[in-house]
Amino acid sequence: MTKRYIQQFMWGFQEHFRGSLNLECDSVLRFIGFRGNPKATLVGFEVAGEHEFSICIEQEEGLFKPSDLADVERRAVQKYKSHPESKIINTDQRTHDNRQRGILNRMRAEALEETLGTLPGQEQRLFFAANSVRVDDYEVHVIISVDRSAVAAVPQIKTTVRDRFTIRPSLFHAVMMRMLGLAARSLYFPDPGAGLSALGTNYGEVVRTATESLMRDILYCAGYWFGSDADSLMNTLSSLPYEGRAGSGRLVFAKFDNPAVDVSVKLRSPVGTRKTLAVRKLLEASGPRADVLSDGEKVYGLGLIKPDYDPETETVFVVTFNSRGTWELSHAGVALLTVKDGVPSLPTHVLDEDYLSDLVDRLFPQSDDTALLEAARAAGEHRHGAMLVISADAAGEAERLSPQSWAVEPARISPALITQLTDMDGAVLIDPTGRCHAIGVILDGTARGEGDPARGSRLNNAVRYLGSEPPPAIVVVYSADGGIDILPHLHPRVREEDVSNAVSTFVALATEQPPSFEIAKRAWKVVESFKFYLSQEQCDAANQAHNTLEDFRMKSSNMRMQEPPLKPNAAMDETYWL
Repeated sequence: MTKRYIQQFMWGFQEHFRGSLNLECDSVLRFIGFRGNPKATLVGFEVAGEHEFSICIEQEEGLFKPSDLADVERRAVQKYKSHPESKIINTDQRTHDNRQRGILNRMRAEALEETLGTLPGQEQRLFFAANSVRVDDYEVHVIISVDRSAVAAVPQIKTTVRDRFTIRPSLFHAVMMRMLGLAARSLYFPDPGAGLSALGTNYGEVVRTATESLMRDILYCAGYWFGSDADSLMNTLSSLPYEGRAGSGRLVFAKFDNPAVDVSVKLRSPVGTRKTLAVRKLLEASGPRADVLSDGEKVYGLGLIKPDYDPETETVFVVTFNSRGTWELSHAGVALLTVKDGVPSLPTHVLDEDYLSDLVDRLFPQSDDTALLEAARAAGEHRHGAMLVISADAAGEAERLSPQSWAVEPARISPALITQLTDMDGAVLIDPTGRCHAIGVILDGTARGEGDPARGSRLNNAVRYLGSEPPPAIVVVYSADGGIDILPHLHPRVREEDVSNAVSTFVALATEQPPSFEIAKRAWKVVESFKFYLSQEQCDAANQAHNTLEDFRMKSSNMRMQEPPLKPNAAMDETYWL
């Protein structure tokens, strides 16, 4: 029987704890719609005993060495000395000591985040560290890293501290802080990692409590200190019908004296936000000319956010009730959080303008990009779903589809009129210059085993239409439930040399003797991410190198990692190269 040893030993179940946390982090973040390849790492600093390593690292891959972190504690002390709260003295000595130890602990966590993020090969990762917990002879920090680009794509505010209080700028950050807190807390129990869960609770509860914290922080930014139950109040408001109708309207959170708010109607007796039936009735009065205004504690009137509101202040926030059980938190027109039937998630109902622009560039070399983006945005102002079709032969398609649509004289129409026209069934058909050729268009096409039976008729009609090979076309589908699809779904364009370099790098690493399995594994993942673009020759080279790598693994450890062989994709052609 082969024995395994933990070289950098802190406690017996450290690998199990890290592995469990890895899986749970990925599941929780996927639950809110975040894809950022999370990785858990444990770093321990020796505080007792005599051990071979004064710094121990528990990690999935051998990316970091204790020597990489040798300067962390010195940097932590420097950060502590410059921290403004290190100068505060509490008259009770025990309180003072605990407070200062906590600040120093936090500074070491921040020093870890900064140091790990600057190590070679980690520039594209963002690290989040919890304060340390004593486990046997080590002070152990739980660390979770994610792709930096994925975090940058998360809608978020800029405020992270206000009045000395930490502010969670997004749902992602709130969930990350909650996971780190739960994981660190579980280190206090005997033999952490011996059980099945590192977080000690289910994914939904992690996200629910994180959402509660996020809403509390947002209301604090708006000037209200006690918004701990704001998320449950919003859930209640969104679920309440009014005379049989689903809830709708906008609730603006801002202090009464905020100069960015124009109060049109001031209530003599403000209504407490916990009086949900009364607030629900007031929401019926909201509309294009006035929103319901609240300071967090009470609803004080109706009014609007002034056009000159400075978003940099981050003091005015909006909750929009779209349909029964659905609400959305936003700031300055940017959605921060979506909740549907009590389930929070990152906003997904955002038009991907970069992808639309890329499709336009690929399909319509001679086009008015600005006009097409304006039209797509205008269609998104729909009340119950909408569809915009951009066709290279809009005139011909308007004629062909005329029995089931109204062809019009080609003309540019205003965004406001496009929005109005989406109130009728059917699509608005425009050409690549933005001129409208038909309205109320019902798309045809033959079912070919594509589409999604769980989605509505708009999306499936668009899929059938494009599957019938019409002239080059783009279809933007806004579903009634808030979903947005831009068809066709094409793989992004990439640089040919990037694909070639990925394959050659993996082949070189996989055929080294002996190979570094961790580094080769990362290189293989890069090749897999490019699998759509691979030629037959590249597939053969990568598959052969992978077999060589696994042959060596079998000889050295009696294990073999099976991966499906790479195959060229018939849809790949020259148009996918940048």
